[in-house]
Amino acid sequence: MDERITIDVDRLREALIRETGPAAFAGSPWAIVDVAALEDAGPYELAREAERRGWDLRRFEA
Repeated sequence: MDERITIDVDRLREALIRETGPAAFAGSPWAIVDVAALEDAGPYELAREAERRGWDLRRFEA
């Protein structure tokens, strides 16, 4: 089954950064790199990262 949805990429990016950000503020160098990568990531990379984290992308349906 090939289910396609339109994702609000800005909301997805914000949510990913919001989840990763606290580790960056705690001084984790990997989290700082992750936040920078999320800020520059394209829609496809953001969706892949959300899926890797086990998120349901329907939460970000436009």
